[in-house]
Amino acid sequence: MKKKKKIITLQKKRKILKTDKMKKFYILCLMAMASSLAMANELVATATKLEKNKVVEEASDTAKWTFPGSVGLNVNQAYFSPYSIEGSGESVSMDAFLNLNANYKKKKTLWENSLSAKYGMLYSKEFTGDDKIRKNVDEIILNSKYGYKVSKFWYASVLGNLETQFAQGNDYSLKDDEGNDLPTRISHFWAPATLKFSLGMEYIPNKYFSAFISPITARLTFCRLDELGESYGMELLKNPEYNADKELIREAEYKHLRAELGAYFKLKSDFDITKNLHFLSTLEGFYAYNKAVSVYSSQYTDTFKEKNPDGKLELVEAIDEEFMKEPGNKKFSDENVHGWYLKWKLELLLKVSKYMNVSFKTQLKYDNAERKAVEDENFGLPEAKVQFWETTSLGIAYTF
Repeated sequence: MKKKKKIITLQKKRKILKTDKMKKFYILCLMAMASSLAMANELVATATKLEKNKVVEEASDTAKWTFPGSVGLNVNQAYFSPYSIEGSGESVSMDAFLNLNANYKKKKTLWENSLSAKYGMLYSKEFTGDDKIRKNVDEIILNSKYGYKVSKFWYASVLGNLETQFAQGNDYSLKDDEGNDLPTRISHFWAPATLKFSLGMEYIPNKYFSAFISPITARLTFCRLDELGESYGMELLKNPEYNADKELIREAEYKHLRAELGAYFKLKSDFDITKNLHFLSTLEGFYAYNKAVSVYSSQYTDTFKEKNPDGKLELVEAIDEEFMKEPGNKKFSDENVHGWYLKWKLELLLKVSKYMNVSFKTQLKYDNAERKAVEDENFGLPEAKVQFWETTSLGIAYTF
């Protein structure tokens, strides 16, 4: 019996030992599972973190489009100097505007596109003649600029620019026999229109300032109306024809396109002076390498005005060749010159409320290809002079 008991005890011990081993095995398995779960959880967390970082990294590398813009209506007080082609006179007017932008950014790539359109009409009880309501502001400006970052502040850039207007613009400085204003057409849609393509470098040290410099710029000037060809330096193809009674039979014919190759620059400053006061300034200039601007067409070489000793202007029917050879009179002959211009736009915008603002805008410009005839000045021949206009506006605008 003792022997049997001893055997049973050994079996129990073996069973207990076996059970202990099983427990240890299970515990080890549980520990391994727990460790595996913890490790798996850590791996999942790490993977999730890496994935988030990857998403953020990919998001910064993903093409990003933005579409800011504004639309509004202004009531203006405006003044235009006699030589401005954008308008004339001093008056109260109303204009509508639309600004659209489509900008793309991805790492080193920057592509900016903008469309600016304005059109305004004015009314004054002092106007004489049939045109009681007259165009005051009219412009269409389309810009596209693509740049690739080559250093910290520099972009290799390509720029395209188109400028024209919607409708006919008139000058009312002439009067009829009854003293009424006589409209004289000075501009129209695609008369003129300028198209520029520039290849250069742009310096952008911060978001408030940029400087674009191009040694290679193609500037195309279009004028689809022959009657305006001389005002925008187009080459004369055919002189006008008159009958025996000196009545005009055929208008002068001009080329409708002038091509220039030259250098171009544009400086832009755009920032908030205060929370409610915004400042925008753009200064640009162009100089053509080739001589493409016609100064005075030959239709004026057989008739011009000369000042007599008494100071009065009289019409001279013929030009003496010796007179034409004198240095001071060369401007009356046909001549091509280098085209160039400078234009400075300034804008101050004060936000009165969310949708209401007050703006002050000016433009100072000189373009030797844009000329205007003023009676009793320069023998009545078209001449390029400094152009200036300013507007002060109270308006409403919605920005998006």
